[in-house]
Amino acid sequence: MVKGYFSYLLRLWQVSAGGGTVWRASVEEIPTGERKDFADLDGLVAYLREQTKASSPPEEAEARGKSIPGDGAAPPGGEGS
Repeated sequence: MVKGYFSYLLRLWQVSAGGGTVWRASVEEIPTGERKDFADLDGLVAYLREQTKASSPPEEAEARGKSIPGDGAAPPGGEGS
């Protein structure tokens, strides 16, 4: 596996709660099959931020904070992999 690369199966669904609807989420790590469930999207985003923070060297994490989200960079292995 390429260091600094994650592969997940993301599932999102809506449920009724308190007279409205909320989003639930789960991610399944492709290499291990380990699944994590989230009560809301904030929990999902916090988990992904923690995963990427923990795997980044300090100088890379600092540079990433200055990059533009959605810059179109392809994941390792080429486009559409």
